[in-house]
Amino acid sequence: MQITIDCSQIGDRAEFHRVFSSRLRLPGFYGNNLDALYDCLTSMPEPTTLTLLNMQCLIDNLGSYGRAAINMIARAERETPARLTVNMR
Repeated sequence: MQITIDCSQIGDRAEFHRVFSSRLRLPGFYGNNLDALYDCLTSMPEPTTLTLLNMQCLIDNLGSYGRAAINMIARAERETPARLTVNMR
C-alpha cells in the first residue's frame, strides 16, 4: 500500500490525528495520540510506503509535538523495516 500525506494541510494536533487516521485507515478505536499511532504503524496489515510531503510544516505548525511525531514515525520504520517504509520530504 502506498500512502501520501501532505503535511502542509495539518495545523494542529487534532488535525494531525484526523489526517493520519483517515489516510492510514486506522480503526475506529484509534486513540488519537502518538503511542497509538506508533502501535498502528508497527502493525500495519500489509507492507506500506508512507510519503510525508512538506514535512517541515509539522515542526512549523506543531512545534515539539511535530518533532516528536516525526521521531516516532522514523522509529516505527526502524522497528518494522519489512512492513513500513517512510519517505520524508
